[in-house]
Amino acid sequence: MIDIEKTMNKKILFWKGLIASLTVSFSLSLAIPIKAQPPFKNPLQVEKFDDPLLPKTPVQRPLSPLEKFRLKEALDGLNQQARENYQQGKIERAFQVWYRELRLRQKLDFPEEVQALGRVGEIAWLENRSADFRNIRERLRVIEEKARENNNSELLATLAENYEQMRELDGAIALYQGLIENSNNPTTLLEKIAQLHADQFHYQEAADAYEKLLAQAKPAENTIVIINYLKQLKTWYEQAENPQAGIETKQHLIELYQRQNNEQALPAIMVSLGEDYVTLQQFDQASTTYQEAFRIARSQQKYAIAAMALENLAQLYQNQGSLQATLEIYEQLLIVQQQSYDHYGLMMTYDKIGEIYQDNHQPEPARSAYQKALEFARSLNYQEDYFQDKIQQLKS
Repeated sequence: MIDIEKTMNKKILFWKGLIASLTVSFSLSLAIPIKAQPPFKNPLQVEKFDDPLLPKTPVQRPLSPLEKFRLKEALDGLNQQARENYQQGKIERAFQVWYRELRLRQKLDFPEEVQALGRVGEIAWLENRSADFRNIRERLRVIEEKARENNNSELLATLAENYEQMRELDGAIALYQGLIENSNNPTTLLEKIAQLHADQFHYQEAADAYEKLLAQAKPAENTIVIINYLKQLKTWYEQAENPQAGIETKQHLIELYQRQNNEQALPAIMVSLGEDYVTLQQFDQASTTYQEAFRIARSQQKYAIAAMALENLAQLYQNQGSLQATLEIYEQLLIVQQQSYDHYGLMMTYDKIGEIYQDNHQPEPARSAYQKALEFARSLNYQEDYFQDKIQQLKS
């Protein structure tokens, strides 16, 4: 038989020894100093220039105009060499050469260096090389700080353009905003700021910039310019999902078009305006707006917009439980869709009519509507089984 007591004692001694061994090892590991990792250094942070392309001089001094010219030619050659490597798929080698070029560009004037940084920064962004992008952005910010200290608006503008080129859009926006105050042409800067915000899907910020443009344009009473700004604002408020601001913008647009006796543009804007009213649960205003949009669109034979206005109006009444009014609107919609030979629209409208009757336990008119929908489905060779199933369900 196995001696249980002896076995247990052996196990206890084993674990005590193991714990003691681990304790000693851990103590020794604490006693060994950990070598600190060297801090990250940006390759573009140059403490001392040492490159065969630079002239050998006994003392450090600025380059002469001729030396700058020769260096610039040599650096253009390095850029070409890097591009050739890049085009051949040798991306690491290309960036090694570009880093050399960018370091040496620091011996030239800031505008030339900034343009080179923006050019290579764009490629770093395209190649998703985040470390290289960060290095270049860091160098640009050093130059930006110096430009701000010297109030060098020309260099700041160059920095903004190159931030934009390399898709450092927040940096570009911040600089453009700072340049507006002393600019002879703030309109261009505001338009650029708005577009850069929109490029990042910051539609409310884009709209804010265009509100400033609109405020600037109003005193001149240039209706064409104002309408263009309002149309862009309309789009951005829709994308920003800001219905209240959208309503104000669209009302302003409608007013200007009415002053010009230009009713052609009204129906589409009115449908969109009605949708904003629905979002804000202003249902009476939405109903009135949809009806006016339908009236104008039908008079202009814009059947697609007229149909859209009626569809939205029918949905509005249906959501409020006004089923008889909903059915009357759908009957009017059928007339519009027949006038425009919209067989798909007719099929869908009969389907909605059938569903209303079916939900209200009226199988006969529901079956009739589904049967008409099936006829159009057959003409389109589309969703025939769907409507046949619905008809069969009513029979059962």
